[in-house]
Amino acid sequence: MNSSDLLRIQVAGGLHCRALNNLIGPTGPTGSIGPPNPTGLKSFTLFLDYSGLNAITKVYVPPGLFANAPLAAGGVFTANVGTDLTFLGTNSIQLANTTNAFLSGFTLSGYVAAGYWQPISAARLIPTATHYTVTTDYAANLLGLGLGNINGGTTVPKAPSGIVAGYVATITLFYI
Repeated sequence: MNSSDLLRIQVAGGLHCRALNNLIGPTGPTGSIGPPNPTGLKSFTLFLDYSGLNAITKVYVPPGLFANAPLAAGGVFTANVGTDLTFLGTNSIQLANTTNAFLSGFTLSGYVAAGYWQPISAARLIPTATHYTVTTDYAANLLGLGLGNINGGTTVPKAPSGIVAGYVATITLFYI
């Protein structure tokens, strides 16, 4: 062993001792920080149309949200599709057999009478207004989707142009 090796060992030992002195006391158990998510957060935006303030009549579903046909390819739906997508005539949407296991959040926007899109007020994202529930993986219930909570309570005007032309509300779902 030469002097350089000895110096390196002494410096490393001193740094190790300083690190230990800074960590006095128990730090508690350690473990996993949660399930891995190698592909990142997934999002899907649904477009909604209504015949009344609390009656959804049409839902655009983006491709990839659902695992089962005919919903897997996405498209515009004007009727319930088994138990995988139920919405017709209500102010809620039930989703089952989604491709991602856990709905971790959502945002909504509405087309308002003044003629533009705006996000809904945070005051409406509460358990007694617009909210969602998850009782099992690969399923979710989107509740309180009446237009009074989303765009101030109007079915007209509908968006006149753009990718959401003919719709009055959007819901973006975030999955992990």
